[in-house]
Amino acid sequence: MTIAPKIFRLNNFENVGKKGEIYSKTKISVASTLFQYNRKVPYITSLIKTEDKLVFGLVDENDVEIGDKVTARIGKLGITKSGLHVYGVVWELDKTFAKPEVKESKIKRKLPEEKVGISGYGVYIPKYRLDLSTLNKVWGKEVKGVKSFPGKYDDQATYACNSSLNALKHAGIEGKEIKFIQVGSESKVYAVKPTASIVAGLLKTENCFAADIEFACKAGTQAIINAYNFVKSNGGYGLGIGADSAQGAPGDELELTAGDGGAAFIIGSKEPIAVIEGTASYTTDTSDFWRNEGEKFPKHAGRYSGDPAFYKHIMNAAKNLMEKLNLKPIDFDYVVFHQPNSKFPRVVGKKLGFTPEQIEPGIVFDFIGNTYSANSLLGLAKILDIAAPYQRILLVSYGSGAGSDAISFITTPEIENKRKRIERSVKSWLGEEDKENLIISDYSVYLKNKGII
Repeated sequence: MTIAPKIFRLNNFENVGKKGEIYSKTKISVASTLFQYNRKVPYITSLIKTEDKLVFGLVDENDVEIGDKVTARIGKLGITKSGLHVYGVVWELDKTFAKPEVKESKIKRKLPEEKVGISGYGVYIPKYRLDLSTLNKVWGKEVKGVKSFPGKYDDQATYACNSSLNALKHAGIEGKEIKFIQVGSESKVYAVKPTASIVAGLLKTENCFAADIEFACKAGTQAIINAYNFVKSNGGYGLGIGADSAQGAPGDELELTAGDGGAAFIIGSKEPIAVIEGTASYTTDTSDFWRNEGEKFPKHAGRYSGDPAFYKHIMNAAKNLMEKLNLKPIDFDYVVFHQPNSKFPRVVGKKLGFTPEQIEPGIVFDFIGNTYSANSLLGLAKILDIAAPYQRILLVSYGSGAGSDAISFITTPEIENKRKRIERSVKSWLGEEDKENLIISDYSVYLKNKGII
């Protein structure tokens, strides 16, 4: 029988971030349909001993032992019969992860007079990876590599929530200080109800502007730009998030690339680690990718997504910004482009005059696939992990439909002070480091966890 304790209340996040110890455990192999727990079997429930009490919890691990140390995060507990998504606390093994390693730089650039920029950032990527070679037997596609996909307690909203919590910790502020929340996504858990309100409930900030935004894979950068403009006008802190559980129909080319993950950026004027030097954008009505109302999976125009779409918009947005700021590719230390596949960002970078040394450090696709709205933001976070003070970073997103945002950042000395708060590097989240933390699964587990079967 499945137990339904008080922890199943909506928005019960009181134990998030706490550490504990496995006091007792039960492995559930047959479950009721309550919150669709029958779809999660086998799973582990446990009594967890924290500093002040014993709590009942779900453990997001394949197996644990009595005495194991665990840490609480946000998880999707299930779905009610009426379709309401229920979020709360899940526990996972407490581990030691790789931390950011800084590259030295002797460059010192002048910072903009208006010092509004990134006060903190955080990411969340599920530990599950699909071994793409397993698709060879199913669809006859000769492919290699891996991509991220959700675990039993993951979805687009948990990516937004957990990355936001990590961003708050990095910034050193409380959730109630956030006065603007915008979540960029094309895979919202609800058709009508914002993910931003779920994040606001988690952060306990009620007097804030909150909304979701959609523009394919560039919605995350648009959320950052909107947060930036809010802070310039109103002060305080804004939160821009990109979070997606990217969709790809079984057998379609998109299935080979669509990944999962989230990234959150806190924008403020107090102790920024990187100030925003300028922004630019380029948009046309180019129909290279779309999903009609009521359809589960998007459609795309195949190779048409390259030259008339991706390359054109990325290049024009980047050129617009460089002309606006009177900069050239050589003036940037790093550049991050949207990465719908492994080839496109490298090709467009070369076309614009950037070197592999500027491009390669921001590559994330090779480890998790295309996480849509989170994709370029994860690349930016990966760069910020290693950037030294006074380095210039160019970020250029791309969203089908079609448009690109370009943002120029200059890091500040504060980046070194706040880096000490980061407990896990982006490379670790990606699986570029700490590979032993990943769970490599086959196609059947992927289909089940994505809700396709």
